[in-house]
Amino acid sequence: MSSLHPTSVVYPGSAGSYTSEAADRLYPTVEATSAGSFADVHAAVADESAEIGVLPIENTLAGIVADTCDLISDGALPIVAETIIHIPHCLAGVPGATTAGVTTIHSHPVALAQCRAFLNGRYEQRAASTTADAARLVAELGDPTCAAIASPAAAKRYGLEVLEHDISDHPDNMTRFVAIAREPLPYVEGTAWKTALRIVTGHQPGALHDAIEPLRYHGVNMQSLHSRPIPGEPWRYQFLIDIEGHRDDPRIERALADVASRSALLVVLGSFPAAKHPDAP
Repeated sequence: MSSLHPTSVVYPGSAGSYTSEAADRLYPTVEATSAGSFADVHAAVADESAEIGVLPIENTLAGIVADTCDLISDGALPIVAETIIHIPHCLAGVPGATTAGVTTIHSHPVALAQCRAFLNGRYEQRAASTTADAARLVAELGDPTCAAIASPAAAKRYGLEVLEHDISDHPDNMTRFVAIAREPLPYVEGTAWKTALRIVTGHQPGALHDAIEPLRYHGVNMQSLHSRPIPGEPWRYQFLIDIEGHRDDPRIERALADVASRSALLVVLGSFPAAKHPDAP
């Protein structure tokens, strides 16, 4: 089946997570299911147990989601879609719990990082695989001293009460989610395409500038640039870049050929229709 019209979509964690919401938005006609962990989602697509996997990749407050970037770094499962959703984190506890009585908070590390001002060192923090898993765990514990940072939907799903609304550090807390598949999307004119790249440069001064300079003279707009450590290679860094256009557009092909010639490694992570801002009409 085409990744444009899949029949099976998986996401990490429990039902009610933000990623399950993203899967529903990207593929509303498919009943998405949980595959387990981030790695399980990647494996399900790789071994053809599922056609599409949906994963979070970037948050406006916490930045890049390292687990996702590491899983897709070889480009073997290209990105074929993206969506952006608001993240209205709440503090949720069992019925009868109060904020004053909470001592331990469970959530995904990225969600905890997005609520630093609220946490302010006042609570013991425990990591969960996803925010929905945190809500499910708190419900199972039944302990009024434990709470979860999760979505209102997850709180409702697992029978928790919302103790505090909108506890993110900033009201414009948004997360970008991507869909991965086994085959890339073909180029179609008239679509606002976006291409994700991974670049490793040499060690000489100005190496990054030299590597991406061809984007300028080929007239390719770079939308974002992030640096990340290379796992297993201390003090070496890679760069994650989003550009406008599809990898098979002749102009983009020429630009990427020049970028590759100036880089130690260039990996195209996928070309996909650019998502609209959540508030866009």
